Amino acid sequence: MLLSEMTTKDVFKNTKQRMSKYQDDFLEQLTAIEVDAHWFRRVFHTFAASFLFYYLLPDEEWMNAIKIVVPILIVFCMIVIEYRRLRGTLDHQRFFGLRSYEKKQPASYLYFGIAVVLLFLLFPQQIAIPCILCASFTDPIMGETRHYFGKTKAYAIGFIVSLFFFCITWYRADWWILLLVSVIGAAGALIGEAKKLRLIDDDFMIQILPAILLLVLWQGLRFFGIELLPPPLIHPL
Repeated sequence: MLLSEMTTKDVFKNTKQRMSKYQDDFLEQLTAIEVDAHWFRRVFHTFAASFLFYYLLPDEEWMNAIKIVVPILIVFCMIVIEYRRLRGTLDHQRFFGLRSYEKKQPASYLYFGIAVVLLFLLFPQQIAIPCILCASFTDPIMGETRHYFGKTKAYAIGFIVSLFFFCITWYRADWWILLLVSVIGAAGALIGEAKKLRLIDDDFMIQILPAILLLVLWQGLRFFGIELLPPPLIHPL
């Protein structure tokens, strides 16, 4: 009888230890996956800067048509994929790196892609380039610094980084235009990133908000005979 009780206790103890180890291993795997997904999203953001090769494409009639049609087709395919994912015909687990709240709403990569295409097709490159760079670098930099230093310092760093991108794009403009555009553009990017909206992702707003502000400024000054835009920064091959 005593042997039987000891055996039962040993089995129960071993089972409990195994369950505890299994839970620890499972939580460790989940943590590893989340860390990998976190850095995957960061890398995706920085990789988006490579989209600027768009401005290196030859400026020829047949290529100009491609530069319009292909980006639109890519975004259309992204919309179809997201529609199917949200309807459940595509398994959510196949989309590595998505955040939990994106299970029931369009993923941030779709907003990012739509914003980039709108910038390519509707805005001059002098406005589009710094906006895309802000989305590529300012967004992840603010995300990391917010975690370590808090919101206030993250916003200050984000503003300085965005200011830098607008400065290097507009460095050939008159000094007062350079200063005005850089401050307005950086402020727009910062607001677009910091202000969270329920229906529009910040990957869209950090690009489109400063672009719209600069577009209004550009057209407004043109009305008074002041040309705002400096020469293009990137020229077709």
